[in-house]
Formats: sequence, structure tokens, C-alpha cells
Amino acid sequence: MQKRLIESDKFSSLIPEIDEKAVKEKGSGRPTYWGMVFWRTRKPLVSARAFIAASLLPEGFNITEYKRIIRLNEDIPHKYQPITNNVFKDYVLLDPFAGFGSIPLEAKRLGLGKVIASELLPTAYMFLKAVLDYPKYGEKLLKDIERYGNELIKSLEEDVKELYGDTTGFVGSWEVKCPHCGNYTPLVNQWWLLALKEGSSNDEEEEGEESEVKSGAFRRLVYMEPVKEGNQIRVKVIDLNKELNVKSVRAKKTKDKIIVNGKEYRVSQGNVNAKKSFARCLHCNNVFPKDSKKWYVKEAINEWNENYEKFMNGEITLEELRNSRARPTLLVKFKGKAKDLTFEEITVKDEEAFWDSFDKLRGLDITKIPTEKASPYGTLRFVTWGIDRFYKLFNARQLIILTKIVEKISYLRDIIEGDDEYKKAVITYLVLAFLNHIRYNCMLTSVHPTRTFVREATALTRFSFMWNWIEISPLANIIGSFSKSLEHVNEGLEYLIQTDSDSQVEVLQTDVCDLRLDPVDVIITDPPYADDVPYPEVGDFYYVWLKKVFPFPYNTQWEELVPKDIGVDEARNKVFGNGVGTYDYFRERLAQAFANLSKLLKGEGVLVTFYNHTSPKAWTSLLYAGWYYSKFRISTTYAITTEDETRINARGTVSLDKSIVIVWRKRAEGTKHIQEVKKNVISAISDWISTNIKSLSLDTYIEVLGKVLSEFTKYEKLLGLKGEGMKAVEDLVSNHVFPTVVQSLIEGLAKGTGARVENPYSVFYVLVKALLPPSKTVRKLDKNTLIFLNVSGNITKKDLLQNKIIKAGKDTIYLMEPENANDINDKIRSFEMLNHVKSAIAGDYNFSNPVQVLHYLEYIALKYPDKLKEEVDKLREKTRFVDEALSVAKIFTKVLNEKDVEYGPSCKMVGGCEKGIEKWVS
Repeated sequence: MQKRLIESDKFSSLIPEIDEKAVKEKGSGRPTYWGMVFWRTRKPLVSARAFIAASLLPEGFNITEYKRIIRLNEDIPHKYQPITNNVFKDYVLLDPFAGFGSIPLEAKRLGLGKVIASELLPTAYMFLKAVLDYPKYGEKLLKDIERYGNELIKSLEEDVKELYGDTTGFVGSWEVKCPHCGNYTPLVNQWWLLALKEGSSNDEEEEGEESEVKSGAFRRLVYMEPVKEGNQIRVKVIDLNKELNVKSVRAKKTKDKIIVNGKEYRVSQGNVNAKKSFARCLHCNNVFPKDSKKWYVKEAINEWNENYEKFMNGEITLEELRNSRARPTLLVKFKGKAKDLTFEEITVKDEEAFWDSFDKLRGLDITKIPTEKASPYGTLRFVTWGIDRFYKLFNARQLIILTKIVEKISYLRDIIEGDDEYKKAVITYLVLAFLNHIRYNCMLTSVHPTRTFVREATALTRFSFMWNWIEISPLANIIGSFSKSLEHVNEGLEYLIQTDSDSQVEVLQTDVCDLRLDPVDVIITDPPYADDVPYPEVGDFYYVWLKKVFPFPYNTQWEELVPKDIGVDEARNKVFGNGVGTYDYFRERLAQAFANLSKLLKGEGVLVTFYNHTSPKAWTSLLYAGWYYSKFRISTTYAITTEDETRINARGTVSLDKSIVIVWRKRAEGTKHIQEVKKNVISAISDWISTNIKSLSLDTYIEVLGKVLSEFTKYEKLLGLKGEGMKAVEDLVSNHVFPTVVQSLIEGLAKGTGARVENPYSVFYVLVKALLPPSKTVRKLDKNTLIFLNVSGNITKKDLLQNKIIKAGKDTIYLMEPENANDINDKIRSFEMLNHVKSAIAGDYNFSNPVQVLHYLEYIALKYPDKLKEEVDKLREKTRFVDEALSVAKIFTKVLNEKDVEYGPSCKMVGGCEKGIEKWVS
């Protein structure tokens, strides 16, 4: 079997360069077509291009020529077409989980003879047609999108004027009738509108940074101030730029305070926190009632949504709807564009117009609004608030204007010049702009004061209920408006037209297990990551509007396609039964998919999967599907950046969160005992690690994991595994793969530094410190990192907690290390803050592991360096952990970043990082 370039050391040496370009692409260098509409887990084009080309070229292909082909020497390669000279014209590629089309798009750009992209969901199918197929119409299509888009905007002007006047939009929330005083009080989770620092970009601030102290020049500082006036709450706008008559305000800002030239401005704290079931009335200051099962506020909002439906069905009047215990309310309105918005108080006329729109809504044809049910089993978070039908995600005015847009798009179908397929192409791009608009114009949006102002509904994977929602005019000059979305579609299409080639493109909507094709040369895909994104349910946010324009046969995607989806969501089983949504169901569906892919792949072909999941259960499922069930073997693996660094659901902790690119081959053969494989693997990989200890990182872990998997999956059968089927694979992953990775790392460190650690708590601590970068305070990790870095498979989170190696917060696990500091006195204090160091200072040397001894000796090395040898000799008589603590210190001198707080004292312990540790070790 001829090896491919992707399986060579030459290609491996390029991974850091490819990854560097991928990081840029997921940041400021994003392809413009990504702005047409949002779809999750879009892979960088540069990595797709690199792995496709390397999967088809022979092992000995000239690496300089390869880099020229994929344009790797360019700063942002995806902006340039590959230079292929038709070298790939005889190959066929299949991507059976094509998503938003990164892989098939780059296959098309490389000029493969045929590119096949398949997806289960109608929503993804339409997106793939827009990305891969319709750009074939070229400049004519681009001009027609602009022409009909302009006609569409012009036709909306009167409707928008009637509904919005000269207002750009509104910030609203929910108000709830207080059970104590009987008044309606707005519930607002934060009163900030804008807090934009000079020179900051949209991507610089992360979730939660509003609470940190910020100092410097602010181009906008605007917040709301609730004021009680009789039985009303007036919401005032405080715009410090306007109040101080300056373009830029030099200030010190915290979450609830601004200080300008010594003058203090107080920003009210939010009066609602759903996680804590807390809400306070702004009239009487009483807290709303709750118990272990019920919260008055949530019950009231559920009541509103029940009444909303009754109102739409003609069962109650508008007055009865308004008398619900909870109801939406307007806080402020805004005018202008982008970050130059001006905010104003809401008037009585604004409130009347808001409620009048509900009467107008009831006059609409009910079939024009999305009355479809959302999945009822909690996958979509808003359902628990009574938002059980999709139209309840929108207020009346939003529904009126959105249905108008859909009507006008549908009308254009009859006047567009061209055949039916061309008309469908034009309509598709107009619909993309509309779908992008709804994610910025519904009641799941929120205020993001430090970034874009409007945080879109899709910012959170499962659509959480929001308090401070934003409503925008479709024709406003602001991010997310329909007119702005049309501009993004035009820009994206212009990019896609430039990517066109002579490749034959086929886009399919089908279940991967039902694919029937002639065998292909290469399959490159991004298979489902177990419980990562529930695409059928989440995609219905778009689908219920999409089907108003295109005649898809399904009522909703979740009702029809969840049983075919390869994903984990235990709640699904409550509705569908038969194990749907369980891990067992996921594994079998994934296994069936891999088995079919084996049939669709030529004997000499290569299967490449991008896998972005750190759960051991997910890895077990992948190995079961690919190796055990379908008899693929892993040829090699790579780590590559594929996800946004600022994903909301991934912030706060450091985890093994890059995609692992796995190269699979047909087929695994032969038999070998697991212990023999493990012994050979550890010997070979530890030699490699010993020469690379200066560059250890999470990537190293993933690379070692790949090397281990490659060796284990060479064989169809491994003797010594416990059980059969899933039991055998679980045993392989938990008791052999992960421990072998860790043992290889530790053995490699021993060979490379001359120092060995064996205590399991020392091993865990060393690996976390060596693989994870330093933090501003202490390293944070996730639960899967605990499993991955487990040396023997039998250290539990409880063990690590009891031995003071970690401490657990509500959602985060912290390494029990001294906090990072720069000043020597601050460094000493960071050690003194550790309880076991405090105890030792007081004369209590009851250490439970070598890490605690290490911390105490590091403290001595910093504060009393002349007494270090004396203290080492004294400790030898009191604890058996001294030698291993010194070994850890020696390793740290070789692997830690110099900015790490433990680097300096470790150097002092082993004699300036140059002399051997032998001076301390007897």
C-alpha cells in the first residue's frame, strides 16, 4: 500500500505552520463567506486544503512544491487559489458530514474531478448549495442578488417606517408583577449599554470581563439608571460622553462603578439572576418567592407564553394578555449606527405602539408565522420558560416585519429572470440574509456592552433565555440588520465566485448510512462529536423560517430526523424511545456510518477525520466505530486549531480542545498481546519525547496520543483486553491508551532530564504544569483533563481533592499551585497562602504527597535560600517525599516557562538550573 504525504514525517514537520495559519483564520483572517449566516464548527479552510492535498499526493512528493500548491507561504492562504496544474483532476472526494462546507469547498478549489458533499439536515443542505453549487452562476448571480436585494429593501421601507419610524431599535426585558406590592417591575440582569475602550476590537474582550477593573480611555460609556417615580419605574439613560461633552472618557471602570477625575458614577446592579432563582422588586425592594421546585418569576413567564398562545388563538383579549403576571417591556430606544448609537428614554407613545402591534399581529394569516413546536425535552434551554413554539421567540412587531420580509422574498421568485434552478439560487442568498437577521432580531439576543452591543441568539449553543433582549429595525445601519446582512451575503458570494473551478460538485441530503456511491479516492470529514451540538433541534431556529420559502416535507427537523442523527442527548429518549440520544445509540449509529464509509472508500483510499472532543466516552465511541467495528486502523494523527478561542461554552478553563486529525486506513490485521504493544510504544515514544522536552504543550499530548493509537490499532485483535465489543474498547481506552500516553510522557521526561517521578500525584502535577501554559493566577482545567492525565487509570477526582492537588469550584477545577506573581515578595506570599506551606512554617510537617514538600522547599528557596540544604536534611527525617520533590524541581527547570512562579525557586533548589540535583539527592 503506497503511503501518502499525509503519513510522512515531512508533512508532520509542517503542522506548526499550518496550525499558525489556521489560528489566524479563526481570528481576524476569517473567510468573508462565513459572515453570510452562522453555522457551528466551521473548520479553517487552510487545514482542509492542507489535509486534502496531502491525502492525495505520494509520500515522497516535494515538500516545497506542496507548500506552493496550497499557498502555505502566504500570510492567510485561503485568500489565494491553490496552484495545482490539474494534479488532482482524476480524484473523487466525499465529505459525508459536510456542515458548512469547508472541506468540499477546498476540494473544489484544488480542482478534484468530483466533490461530493452530504448532509442529513435540510438547513445544512441549503447552506451547502449556497457555498458549493450556486456560485457557478458567477457575476450574473452577484449582480442579481444586489439588484433584487435592493428591490426587496425598497419594498420594505413603508412597512419599516410604520413600525419603527426613525428608531434604529429597542432594548427590552421582562417585567413581572410583584407578589408583595402588586406593581410591575422590570427585571434586568445588567444596566450597561456600552463600555467600549479606545483601540479595542470586537474579539478582544471575553465573557465575564465586564466585572474586571478597566482603566484608560473609553470611546463610549453609556448605562441605564432605574428611578422610582410613584408606581412607575423610569429608566434614564446616562451617556457620559454626552454628559461630559467629550469623544473619549478617561476613566476607571468596574462592574458597578465609573470614576472620572475623582467623581464617582454608580451603575446599578442587576435585579435578576436566573441561575440563583433570584429577583428583586425595584418598587418595594422585596425578593420574589422561590422554593426548591418553583420560582415565581419563571412561573409568571411561563404564564405569559401560555397567554400569548391563547391570544393568538383568539381565546383572550389584548387587555387580558397585558394583565399576565409577566410581560415583555421596553427599557430604552436607540438611534444611529453601529457604535455611534444614541440612546433615549421610552415614551408613552413607544409603549402604545409596542402593544398595538399585538393587535396587528392577530390580523395576520397564522400560517405565515412559525407556529411549529420546539423540541420539548429541554435541549433548547428556552423551552423551560414556556417558549414551546418558535413564534414565541419574537415579539409582535418582530413577527409582523419578519413575515413581511418572507412574503416579499417569495414574491420575488415570480419576477426573477431565469430558469427555476437559477431563481432558487437567487432566493437562497436572500433567505441567508434573512436567517442571519433573525438571530440578531429576536428575544434571545442580549446586550454586550464591551463588544458588538448586540449579542446574537446563536452565541450560546442551546439558545438560553435572555433578559436584556434587543429588537432592531431590519433596515438599520447596525450589525445584524437585514440590510447589513444582505451586504455580508454579497461579500461572501463575491468570495465564493472566485473559488469556482472545473470540479463536478454534487450536494446530497441524506443519511450517511444510506449513501450509495461508486468507491471514492478519499473521504475527509468532521464526524459528530457526541454531545457537542444537537444540530436538528438547534437548526430548527432557521428551518421553521426556511420552509416558509422552500417546500421541505418535514414539519420540523427534530421530529423527523433526530432518530437518524448521530449525537448524544439523553433527553431525546424521553420522546423517541429505543435508546435514541443515548451513548449506546450514538456508538451504534457512528459504527454503522463508519462501516458504510469503508464500503464507499477504495482499497488504497484514505479516510481522514477531524475530531474535536475530549470526552473519553466520545473517544471510546470513535475507536469502537472506526477500529473495532469497521476494521480501520489509525495511520497517524495531528493536532490542529479548528475552534474559536473565544467560544462562550469553552471559556475559563484550559482543556485538550484542539481537533485531532486522524488518518485511517483499511485495514487492521493480525494479533498481538496488549502488554507487548504497550512496552514497545512507551520505549519508542519516550525516546522521541526526551529530545523535545523544551516544547511540551497540549499539542504534544495529542501527538503522543496519536502515536499510541496508531500502534494499538495496527492489530485487528489485541490479546489481554477485558471483554468483547464496547467492553474491550473501553478497557483499551481507559486502562491502556490514556495511561500509556502518560507513562510515555513521564518516561520521556526522565530520559530527557535525568529525574524520575513515580508518585501518581507528582505525575499529575508535573504533566499539568508542563503541558498547560501559565495562567495569570493558577491553571484551570476541565474534568476530562483529569482523566487524560491519569497515570494508572485509578486516580479519581476525589483522590486529587483529598491530596490537595486540585480544588474544585462550581464549574472549574483549579490546580493547587502558588499563584503567579512578578515581585519577589508577592511570589513568597503566593507560597505562604498554601495551607500545607503555612502548616510547615508553623512546624507541622504532615505532608501527604511530594508536591506539598516541593512547595515548602520552593518557599524556603525564595525566602531563606541559605537555609535550603539544612531544611532538606531536616525534612529527610520527617517525610519520605523529599527525593521525589527534588526530582520534580529538576524537571521544572527543564520544562517550565521562565515566567512560571515555580521556575525560579526550582532553579535555586537544583543549583541555578545548571548543576545537577545530585548535591541534594543522597
